[in-house]
Amino acid sequence: MQNEESRGRAISLSNVTKSWDGTVAVDRMNLQVEPGSFTVLLGPSGCGKSTSLRIIAGLEHADSGDILIGEKKVNDLPPSKRDIAMVFQSYALFPHLSVAENILFGLKVRRTSKTEQTKRLKATAELLGLSDYLARKPAQLSGGQQQRVALGRAIIAEKSICLMDEPLSNLDAKLRNAMRTEIRDLQQSLGFSMVYVTHDQAEAITMADQVVLMKDGRVEQAGTPREIYEKPATEFVAGFIGTPPMNLLPGSDLGLASGHSNTRLADLNFGIRPEHVSISNTDGIPAVVEHIEYLGADVLADCRVGNAKLLARIEGHATLTPTSQVKLQWPVEHMHCFDRSTGKLNNSDRALLNDLFS
Repeated sequence: MQNEESRGRAISLSNVTKSWDGTVAVDRMNLQVEPGSFTVLLGPSGCGKSTSLRIIAGLEHADSGDILIGEKKVNDLPPSKRDIAMVFQSYALFPHLSVAENILFGLKVRRTSKTEQTKRLKATAELLGLSDYLARKPAQLSGGQQQRVALGRAIIAEKSICLMDEPLSNLDAKLRNAMRTEIRDLQQSLGFSMVYVTHDQAEAITMADQVVLMKDGRVEQAGTPREIYEKPATEFVAGFIGTPPMNLLPGSDLGLASGHSNTRLADLNFGIRPEHVSISNTDGIPAVVEHIEYLGADVLADCRVGNAKLLARIEGHATLTPTSQVKLQWPVEHMHCFDRSTGKLNNSDRALLNDLFS
């Protein structure tokens, strides 16, 4: 029987598990995708994100757990019965077919009427800027145009859910940036629910309504891009999200450098974003600058605090050199406290932070 939580969701995964030869690829995954939203499955290679997407699509069968699309349990339904569209990393275009034939392929298989095919093809081609390329073969197109053809095949199906598996990974950086905007604009204008897999955090942060960060087959944290960035639930999230990522300092090193000796510090790691670190001429924690990376508007200063390293992102006009002796400050409200044994956020020690560093 369907639980109350899953009602009204576009997609709902409940305790979904998948193993390969005894190796767990997806471990008791729970996922909720709201109708009309853009959800990104993010994580390093081998974390289970593509397997999760393929389970939703019906291309892989879950060992346990439930998959619901709308209010319908689809565990045993084949992909063709799940009422979804999918775009693959390789585009999966037929080289011997024209652009028009590639876009129309699914409609022809489903024996959609010729009149409806023509109507949808015209609208889809205009939407994607492909009207002048319909007679060409895929080999005559650029990478970005091929990606649009793959998108067109998904859009023309007029499904309410679209799945994408690293669709931009074969494009150069400039084209990826442009296509990110195009895909997000398309999703918003057409109103379909999107589940998108990537290992690129920039894609996730700039495109998603919900980011689902995975590690070793498990969901580390799910939330809006702002929540994931500003309120990481674990050290892994803190270290994965952000360019550069959050500084993580052992409490014992920070205590030693700042002159504090609370025994609780040894059980904690502290996190602070590089952009929240500033250099003071008077008060602060003593540090030595080891490396400088000039970025124009900003300078990345790689500093040593006791036995630990800390990266500071400061204004580009700052005059620093390697071996500079500096003092570092940061607002205590931007510090994050993690338990060293579990790696999880530990808000119970906020009082300790205020006592030691405010």
